[in-house]
Amino acid sequence: MKFIAAAILLFASALTPRSALSAEFYVAPDGSDAHPGTPERPLATLEGARDAARKAEGGPHRIVVMPGDYFLTETFRLDARDNGLTIEAAETGNAVLYGGTPVAEWRRDGDDFWYAELPDVKEGTRDFRALVVNGRLAERARLPETGTFTHKSTWDVRYLSNVGGGFERDPTEEELTTLFYDPDDLPDTLDINNAEVRVYHMWDEGLCGVARNDTERHALILSTPPRFPPGAFGVRQYVVLNTREGMTRPGQWYLDRTRGRLVYWPLPDEDMTQATVVAPRLETVIELAGSREERLTDITLRGLTIQATTTPLKASGFGAHAFEGALAIHWAQGGVLERLNICAVGGQGVKASEWLDGRIVDCDVHQTGAGGLRLHGLGLFVAHNRIRRVGLHYPGAIAMTAYTWRVDGANRMHIYRNEVHDAPYSGIVGGGPNFLIEENLIYRVMREMQDGAAIYGGIQDSILRGNLVRGVVQMGEGYGVSAYYLDEGARDNVVERNVAIGVERPVHNHMARNSVIRNNVFIAEGDMALSFQRSSGCTFEGNTLFIPGELRIVQPTGIAAWKENVIFRGGTAEEGAPQPFAIESDMPPIPAPRRMTHSARAVPVTEAPIIDGEIGQDEWPGELVRLDRDPSRFGAAGAPAFARLAYDERFLYVAVHVAAFDVAELRDGTTWEQDDGAELSLAGKTADGEPTVFVLRGFAGGEMKSVVEAGAPAEAAEQLGQTVRFAARPFGRTRGGWQGEWAIPFDALGITPEKGLKIPFNLAVYRSEDGVWRCWEGTLAETWQLDQAGTLELR
Repeated sequence: MKFIAAAILLFASALTPRSALSAEFYVAPDGSDAHPGTPERPLATLEGARDAARKAEGGPHRIVVMPGDYFLTETFRLDARDNGLTIEAAETGNAVLYGGTPVAEWRRDGDDFWYAELPDVKEGTRDFRALVVNGRLAERARLPETGTFTHKSTWDVRYLSNVGGGFERDPTEEELTTLFYDPDDLPDTLDINNAEVRVYHMWDEGLCGVARNDTERHALILSTPPRFPPGAFGVRQYVVLNTREGMTRPGQWYLDRTRGRLVYWPLPDEDMTQATVVAPRLETVIELAGSREERLTDITLRGLTIQATTTPLKASGFGAHAFEGALAIHWAQGGVLERLNICAVGGQGVKASEWLDGRIVDCDVHQTGAGGLRLHGLGLFVAHNRIRRVGLHYPGAIAMTAYTWRVDGANRMHIYRNEVHDAPYSGIVGGGPNFLIEENLIYRVMREMQDGAAIYGGIQDSILRGNLVRGVVQMGEGYGVSAYYLDEGARDNVVERNVAIGVERPVHNHMARNSVIRNNVFIAEGDMALSFQRSSGCTFEGNTLFIPGELRIVQPTGIAAWKENVIFRGGTAEEGAPQPFAIESDMPPIPAPRRMTHSARAVPVTEAPIIDGEIGQDEWPGELVRLDRDPSRFGAAGAPAFARLAYDERFLYVAVHVAAFDVAELRDGTTWEQDDGAELSLAGKTADGEPTVFVLRGFAGGEMKSVVEAGAPAEAAEQLGQTVRFAARPFGRTRGGWQGEWAIPFDALGITPEKGLKIPFNLAVYRSEDGVWRCWEGTLAETWQLDQAGTLELR
């Protein structure tokens, strides 16, 4: 067979012009790097063939990999010296490159288990968390056998969104690394040298080692911190991996670091004297690496199979981005990945950064511990690939992730006709501008995690067209799942001619602007929700909705235009009897929220905050006040804004934190309703004791005005303005915003402070980035109309 394949390749190369192909080098498992690399006398290693190609004149050259198994102990690397090189299998799929070495000399370990001695594991010089058995990524031993345990740690600090800055306060090291457990969950024999703990969060998880088991407090002290503390977002699930007690069914394994053994429970049809077991040594099998100064160009990899990589013990991050790819690409231009089979790898399948105008076509990426494809580049064409069964070790992993950046004239990132299925989190995630995501088939994603979608991301100026999503349902409690989800900072996107079948929330817009959702077909099995949470300027047009149950619109103020939609509703009465569908077009009427009854709370301080435009956590005690309504009293759109309120016997202190997606768009002038600013309205009294409303406007550039629009006498407004201290400053490089602080004398307001006092009050911000108002309470008119606003309570 090797001779026939070589003859075919020689015939094909004879038909290729010399200008396109200058030299060929063959590699075979039984070759030698002392050979010239001909079909009759092949080389033994890719390194040998690469070095021979570098020495050859002309080009571009080709390396042909003959069928067989290749066990790599070092990552195979190409750089700019190899530009134009093609590496391809003589027979697609039959040249297998392993990022590890075979494990042999298996012995019985009781009735069910087998083990192999690994002295370097006992010595602490080798560690891995993936194992390949007969081409399959074997399952790690786990407790419990199915599902998860529930731990007892809590973390009730509010999450302010990504653009809002994360949690209201940072966790301590102890909060990050302490997990309180039910003593019935864990055996007394637990070996913490082996045990690893997967701590679940809402949309990702952390895999951690164990430094100590505090059996008195029933607490595991984690040796590697997760990204978020245990209990964050109200999620309290965890599992324990890699213990002997977790070996509950055939096909599982664990690495006994204490005894220096690899232990495996064979499947019924596996013979350990014949099985091919590969223990990974590498995170990356092939690396294509140019540099900022000199990109690697026009490399082609075709027909190869890549298996057996591992990951280090560390927090995986969003989408398991912390881990390398079995195939890694950095600073590349052009090039093609074609008909690759990347499977049974512990980390990402392919991970690329700074890749321009490359192609990934007809590849099969499956059985990955982390994600399938993780791409960062411009003008990539990703088509006709199959991405499936990903996130087997890291359930926060994403099947396909792609990020771009803004460059004038760059080609779109084109993700076309891929089949994506069986992922614990999202199917396709995009970030940045200029995507065309079309005609992809996505199903059975979001199988474990929350707050994701079949297609998800903060994309801009992009098109989602002709995709089909089915079988995406919510597993457990959380923030929900969607078919098409445009998240924080998404703007100016078109979602058209897509289909969603059996997804309760087919579209979810969160802090999105100017989404156009048109000519789609959304088919529900029961109720349906269309979500425009904190969004603005969206169009919903020409869509067909099939809804046996109820239709719910989340934040209808996010919809600027609703027209020519067709809604098929009903079909089943409450008692289950059939009934006709109603055919409608109108958006369901939704009443405005009621006026708030609770007060914003100011807390007493013994040490006054420093009025410098920088809100220090130690300076401002008490809870955050969310400015999350617009004047209509519906939820406000865009990035969040928050306030802090405090007082002492002389001053009322107010601080605002206004987030923005692009700090460069801040306007630091002093024109209200044009430049970025905040408006504080308070009921007070003039020097004559007459009730009035004071309005203070502070601007992002640091200026402040005391104005008379609410009826305050000019003299009283001027006097107040002269006694108030105000400072403001921007923060962040790209995403960020601005912060402002006031110190307002109570005597200038005509107020005597005392505990329990309630003051008619409102606080509003205007953000020029998106022309959005956010306030403490919507008044249905001007925000300073305090008879319709809220109150501030001195606690």
